[in-house]
Amino acid sequence: MRTYASYGPIARAGGDTATPLNLAKRLRVIERYAALRGKRVLDCGCGAGEYVSSMQAQGATSWGIEFSKEKLATSHESVSGRLSVGDLQSIAIRSDSIDVALLNEVLEHVPNENRALREVHRVLKPGGTLLVFSPNRRYPFETHGARFRWSGRRMPHYLPLIPYVPLRLSQLAIDFWARNYWPGELRRVVHQAGFTVTHTDYVWQTFEGISSHQPRVIGRISPVLRRVANLLERLPVLRTLGVSQVIVATKAEATAR
Repeated sequence: MRTYASYGPIARAGGDTATPLNLAKRLRVIERYAALRGKRVLDCGCGAGEYVSSMQAQGATSWGIEFSKEKLATSHESVSGRLSVGDLQSIAIRSDSIDVALLNEVLEHVPNENRALREVHRVLKPGGTLLVFSPNRRYPFETHGARFRWSGRRMPHYLPLIPYVPLRLSQLAIDFWARNYWPGELRRVVHQAGFTVTHTDYVWQTFEGISSHQPRVIGRISPVLRRVANLLERLPVLRTLGVSQVIVATKAEATAR
């Protein structure tokens, strides 16, 4: 079995992907693989609850858990009572009770990814669906950023090809605060937590400045970049270079005794 270098300690952190175009794009992907109407959905790492609200509007009964109290404090009243502070490594929800679980750019920030996935596996019903959006190491930029060890300065997001450098080598000079997965690596992590991977997909950028470190020139030409990205997202092979990968997996149905 192929092994991967470790990122070492991971601190809980992360931004949000709920900018208008990106939110709409990811909701289309979610709906494509897990029809939401009538489903009990848990957003694991829900931020301020924008996805919880949107999935509720699409007919789901949705809830969210979030580690950051600060993010929950900014949530809209429309999700009042549907969000709670929680740790994905120990989810305070009964087993076999959720139809769909979403981890949207969250798994790479959890200190123990395997423990978190096993907790999600526990709360899903047999036959339930897991959707993971997570960084795609085939994308040639390190979107979560990192810090140079010798200076402590933040590494620019636009520095190319950093994800392609072997991790053991790049860690000699760079500290990473989030994981970045090769597609095969993420499938393996999900499989080892007890899931069966059924689909993989890729999502390209919307150039809305999600990281808050987007260069100004990118913002100026973002409409053109969006059109190009939407085209590349549909092309074989090239689509696999998208900024995020999507893993769709299921929990096995209960076997009759």
